[in-house]
Amino acid sequence: MSLSEIIREQQSIVAEQQDARAEFQKMKQRLESLVQTEMRKISARLEATNARIERLLGGSEGSMAVGVQGSQDPKGLPLFSKGPAPAYANSQSSPQQRAAIAGQRPRTAQQSPRPDVPRPASGVPMSAKSMPQMQPQRRSLAEGRGGLEEKKEILANAKENVQEHIWSEPKDGKPTPAVLDHAEETLRRSFTKTKECQRCPHNPPQGMSAIFRRADQNHSGKVDKSEFSKVCTMLDFHTNPEIIGGLFNRYDLDRSGLISVDEMGRMLFKVDGDKAAKAMSAIARMREVLALRAGGFETMRAMGSQFRIMDRDKTGQLSKEEFNTALDILFSGYNLKFTPAEKVSLFQQFDYDKSGLVDYNEFTRGIRGDMNDFRMDWVRQAFGLLDKDRSGVVSTAEMGQTYDVSQNPAVKSGKVHPDDALRLFMQHFDANSDGTITFEEFAENYQWVSASIDDDDYFELMMRNAWHITGGEGWCANTSNLRVLVKHLNAPDEVVCVENDLGLPRDPALKTQEVVKRLKAQGVKDIQKIEFCG
Repeated sequence: MSLSEIIREQQSIVAEQQDARAEFQKMKQRLESLVQTEMRKISARLEATNARIERLLGGSEGSMAVGVQGSQDPKGLPLFSKGPAPAYANSQSSPQQRAAIAGQRPRTAQQSPRPDVPRPASGVPMSAKSMPQMQPQRRSLAEGRGGLEEKKEILANAKENVQEHIWSEPKDGKPTPAVLDHAEETLRRSFTKTKECQRCPHNPPQGMSAIFRRADQNHSGKVDKSEFSKVCTMLDFHTNPEIIGGLFNRYDLDRSGLISVDEMGRMLFKVDGDKAAKAMSAIARMREVLALRAGGFETMRAMGSQFRIMDRDKTGQLSKEEFNTALDILFSGYNLKFTPAEKVSLFQQFDYDKSGLVDYNEFTRGIRGDMNDFRMDWVRQAFGLLDKDRSGVVSTAEMGQTYDVSQNPAVKSGKVHPDDALRLFMQHFDANSDGTITFEEFAENYQWVSASIDDDDYFELMMRNAWHITGGEGWCANTSNLRVLVKHLNAPDEVVCVENDLGLPRDPALKTQEVVKRLKAQGVKDIQKIEFCG
């Protein structure tokens, strides 16, 4: 896949993500509305059930007889009796009431709604033994009350589970800045609990440095990711590798693969008065939100034209007011806000000459950061493939020998002429529009691409496949170069990777001749014929 195709695919992904995000918000709103509606219905049914049980129990947890007397039918009579409510059903009845009731005419069996229920003797208080039918009823109501409480608890748990498991937009495995902020706070507390930090209550970074010295095997004052993970284990700070890597990247501002213990301590504890540490912490958060979305850094680079519009005097520099406006405009779409103190610290950080002005290009490069030496070496290899005459400058003719415009979709469809497609591809790297590409221009383009890639191995894979650089081990191995089946005269057939497959002729016969020539140049011998795979 060529670089232009990668760029187009990236732009397509950004557009698809925006559409998916809008659709997700609509689905989320519908789901929340549906959940709330169903929860209200369930809550209403449970409240009605609870009220009914309360009526049956007469609002009392005391004797069952009280509950029976307090429950009446629509005619105002007790539910379990068709005559007047017996006063002796209440154990609190006065002797006069019981005596009056004793003189009442007892009901006959025909009058009883339940013939199988024994009638209590006159003047004898109704007990549980004389009312066997009441025991199952009482147990049933008690069980109903217990079941109601259980259902309420289940409902509350279900509501929490629904809220916790509502689908959210995937982030490709990268922890969000909010997650890293929480992890950082936990890590800070873990450090402050150590005896080293407790010895230096007014200078926690000093105590933290003492802990890191135990993990810094070469005593360089810097630690790599494995040593950082070891320190986290020493502190009983256990979390998943993605968060460990996210915290490491937050403190690795120069992307060297090493953390300066001193800088990390200042960024972690943010001691009052250390404005530089606050600025570094803010820059780290900027990078996180830009790297979290596809095309984030490319969007930041494109914002340059808009900021130039705000630059009223066209000096290429931003005043403090313009700088604050630039921060708000650029990062408002990423839900990242800065306090007035952070804005002051950032402005002072980028105001290198203390003139009260910030160069916009320096500001964006400072947020973006620079490639480490490992990645810069891959950029040099790619530029070397383009610079055929080793002049340090790639001309349009040299680019045409390497970049096959015939595979461009716009050229295939006839919408764009091959020469125009080549010129457009050159403009992607040619910053000053002079028709040539210097190494500085080529590297500057990849500085922005590199900013979006956390892993060095993935950057290597991207460069290998984009510029057809053979080799690599494991998942870094090149997969884009041409493979051909080589038939030998005196040896078994084999599939061989063409190390230099860029700029091959389009004519099949000429392409075959050129491939054989390049295979021989890379050391393949005894070639009888070749067949193109696939």
